[in-house]
Amino acid sequence: MLALQKIYHLVQHAIRIEIRNKHGILGLLIFAIAAVYVCYQTTGSSVHSESWNALIWVVLLFAAFNAVSKPWADDSAAMRSVLFHTVSPQHWILARIIYYTLMLCAMGLAVFLGFVIFLGLEPFKSSSPLHFFLGVELTAVALAALLALIQAIASRAGGGFSLISVLGLPLIIPIILISTRFGSDLISGMAFADTAHHLLFLATLTGGFVALGYILFPYLWRD
Repeated sequence: MLALQKIYHLVQHAIRIEIRNKHGILGLLIFAIAAVYVCYQTTGSSVHSESWNALIWVVLLFAAFNAVSKPWADDSAAMRSVLFHTVSPQHWILARIIYYTLMLCAMGLAVFLGFVIFLGLEPFKSSSPLHFFLGVELTAVALAALLALIQAIASRAGGGFSLISVLGLPLIIPIILISTRFGSDLISGMAFADTAHHLLFLATLTGGFVALGYILFPYLWRD
């Protein structure tokens, strides 16, 4: 219970910092809306079903990278020294994963609503868009778990966004491939029960990323 309280306070602290920096949140939302609008201007409202499916994952991917590229106040040398003596590395990495999960789930909602408003629901004649939205949110969770870990590693190594890109892109490929296949199955009319195993794969990947962060990050924390 004490561990959960510490994680909760760390997440609350991160949210308060983000709220104070209103330009960060607004910038992410504007980026997502602008990306969706560019897709609309490029393809029109009668976009092909497979293009609809491909574009939404591309926009979500770039929105996720844009979200984790911002530096944290906790990444400064002075703050690191304080955290090293006051916070458990396991609590810290779990709090960061939870924070990015909340952020990217909100981004996923914004992107999905943007696609519905600008590009319509034409691809979902034979399936439920809510099932697709569930896939979007689970993909956002998987991206958050992976990118939070990579961003933490990059900040400790001093690599910045370039290191996040180098480490993140190869590991993100399985997530995007699974998500794209899930969306393609739904759009083609396949029953949700027959393609739901892709969501199980996403959940497994997410659990693996969280476990890696929990086990391995303390070694980097000491360095």
